[in-house]
Amino acid sequence: MSGPHNLTVDECLALLKDASLRPESIAEEMQCAGVSRPQPAQVQAARDVLAKLQTEAGAQAAGPDPKAVAAEIAALPEILALAVVHAAGRASRQEVLLELATSPARVLAKEAKRELQKLKQRGVQVQEIPLQGEPILKPLPEGEAPVSYASSIDAYGERAVWWTRAARQGVEVVQVVLSDLKGILAVDALALSRRSWREFVKRLPRQDVVSSAEIPREHARQLIADAEAAGARNGFSPPPAYSEALRILGPAPATAPPAPGLAVELTDELAHQMAGAALFEDPLFMTWIPEEDDLRRFALRVDEIATSQLYIDARQRQQAFERAADDAAAAYFTPQRRALYAQRLVEMAHVLASEKRLDAARTALAVSRALEKDPLNPFCRALFTHALKGRLEEKEQAAPPRTTPSGLITP
Repeated sequence: MSGPHNLTVDECLALLKDASLRPESIAEEMQCAGVSRPQPAQVQAARDVLAKLQTEAGAQAAGPDPKAVAAEIAALPEILALAVVHAAGRASRQEVLLELATSPARVLAKEAKRELQKLKQRGVQVQEIPLQGEPILKPLPEGEAPVSYASSIDAYGERAVWWTRAARQGVEVVQVVLSDLKGILAVDALALSRRSWREFVKRLPRQDVVSSAEIPREHARQLIADAEAAGARNGFSPPPAYSEALRILGPAPATAPPAPGLAVELTDELAHQMAGAALFEDPLFMTWIPEEDDLRRFALRVDEIATSQLYIDARQRQQAFERAADDAAAAYFTPQRRALYAQRLVEMAHVLASEKRLDAARTALAVSRALEKDPLNPFCRALFTHALKGRLEEKEQAAPPRTTPSGLITP
């Protein structure tokens, strides 16, 4: 634009829209206001672009390419171009404004961004302006991309998942506490520098009763999606912060990736299936117990066995205890629960394998396969018996001495 003038952008736009004025007249008016006189052809070109901007919304998809329209605007003298940018904003033509917002002409780009902001203030959903040029901090190379993590699973099917991706400023993390029954329990989105992320990883739980393992990012995203679906099925809603986290997470994989636990090499599968009860000697499984109501019913049955006069010695009571555990397991492990525990065990197989505890990992994977058809696997019975370990003996010792009908005390 040349030196100072007293023609505002809106006044210029009004001249262009005045159908009674010829392009030559508009050029003269602009010159009188102190603007460098444009060519009549340039004024007509500005009017032609205005006509394109007024296209009905339904016909816009079939109209001129926004890039081409933006290029026509950028080719106009500055005052005419700014007037047309104002018209684009009033016509809600954000697709044209978005093109202009990244224009090398800084004055036009600034005005286009201002019009986009006005659209937002009017309640219009406006797309984000695409980033231009090379980022100041480039994303991590593929070989250095941040790894996602998941914790071990507790007795209630709950665990933590840390989904990650490289970002311009370091690493974006979505931290989710999820349940395979209640869905998304808690969620938090973090933006960390690469150094902070390395420190964060060092603090992940790696204790006896809780541990963490690296998992593929796609699997982490699938775990979150599966938990969300499970919560919806069971009537639980995710916390409000989850909707914001979804903007970072993006969509779940179109096809569920295989669980990493399935990659555990399994030898002598039958032997590992029969060793399922031994899993409860591992610290990661020691807290696993049945659901509260089922465990309470089993405890009452154990108390009956401990105090009943029907069993004359410890061997008979132990046999009755084992039969009661079989009955409780058969009732508890419905097809739905077997599928649920099978999935948990596959995930735990990966956690165990990541800690080089391959024998336990193979047992977890073998039992997960057995659960597809067998509710009486030793693992199922042991879920009940280990939870009440020692209860039979304690109740028996606390019971009053047993007597025969003659009144004699039995040994």
